[in-house]
Amino acid sequence: MSKNKHAHDDLKDFYTPYVDRPSSLFAWRKSVLPKVIPQALLIAAFSALIVGLWKFTTFRLGIKSNFISITTFVVSLLLAYRTNTAYDRYWEGRRLWSTMITAIRNLARFIWVNVPNLNENEIDPEKAVVFELLAGYAIATKHYLREEDASRNLKIRLDMKPLNDECCTDDESRLKKILGKLLIYRSKTTPTRRQLIKPDLVINHNLPLEISLYLNYYISQLKRREPAEKRPDDPSITQMYVNVNTLTDCLSSLERVLRSPIPFAYAIHLLQTTWIFCLSLPFQLVQDLEWVTVPITFFASMILLGVEEIANEIENPFGRDPNDLRLDEFCKLLEMELDFVKEHNNIPNQWKSADKEQEELIELKEQKELNELKESHELNESKEPHELNESKEPHELNESNVKQELSEVKTEK
Repeated sequence: MSKNKHAHDDLKDFYTPYVDRPSSLFAWRKSVLPKVIPQALLIAAFSALIVGLWKFTTFRLGIKSNFISITTFVVSLLLAYRTNTAYDRYWEGRRLWSTMITAIRNLARFIWVNVPNLNENEIDPEKAVVFELLAGYAIATKHYLREEDASRNLKIRLDMKPLNDECCTDDESRLKKILGKLLIYRSKTTPTRRQLIKPDLVINHNLPLEISLYLNYYISQLKRREPAEKRPDDPSITQMYVNVNTLTDCLSSLERVLRSPIPFAYAIHLLQTTWIFCLSLPFQLVQDLEWVTVPITFFASMILLGVEEIANEIENPFGRDPNDLRLDEFCKLLEMELDFVKEHNNIPNQWKSADKEQEELIELKEQKELNELKESHELNESKEPHELNESKEPHELNESNVKQELSEVKTEK
């Protein structure tokens, strides 16, 4: 009971991210203010120096405010382009991740329901292995996008078994090593547990692509399964292949978002233009505002630099910044969903009993129609005795012929 309650509390955090959201006005933890305030203070100190020189010395560094009207349009245009481009990348990353999760859910559903178990009273062990593969695909993709070592701090929790005698190859041991690195330890993992992962098992390549290869291999083995009645139907096999292709397509698209940042020329030019604009403010305001120039310059700099910092933070939505995508929680939620699916049988018992009753009714109906057809034949024979006398051999009612006629009647209907 406590376990289910804990799981419910975790799901509540996942599905209601706005419930415990702090007031936006006083938010600090996910704000860019800690990064922007030091820069704004530096500009404010520079403006205080300009005002001091204006007030206490003969230096007159003030200029007309025409420069503000000239540069304001340029700065606003660059900031709008920067933020729109960054948010488009952020939303594209979220959309692609959702598409990947949808493909994983569909693939898990097809495998769990449409793939018959070899033993009706027991779930095939390779199904559980494939579910670990599906969860591992999301986790490995997360590390791949963060350019982290996906084999670090992972635990072995799989016991690989061959799908059948044909697919028991030397690749099985290699697959076990790969699968053993898919699930991350929590941060409290002890050094002793970390030493269980041997350096020679580290895989420094595209692990999500490796997992998709084994998923494809599993589906191909299902097509050659023995006995034949334990094979899934062709439409299910096709849909499984479609979902694996979707996983690969999402991985390539996520790579595109990661590997194609905004051109550096745009980023550096925007930053330089923003700093020039902020540093020029005290020269244009000191004549009219004097010491009030300092706080105005501080807040103006904080606003402009804050917009640029937000764009810089969400440009790569796969990192560990406070405003990046919550990939860790997405992966944890997916693991919980897959574990939930594994706790259920393929077909509920009440559905099985209903199917059995339906089959019995169909059999009774067919038997009734067969008996009626037999009675009809007997009645016809009794009404036409002269035809029976003329024949050399007595006409015997063949049950197979009756069944054949029954099938013909059904076909005509």
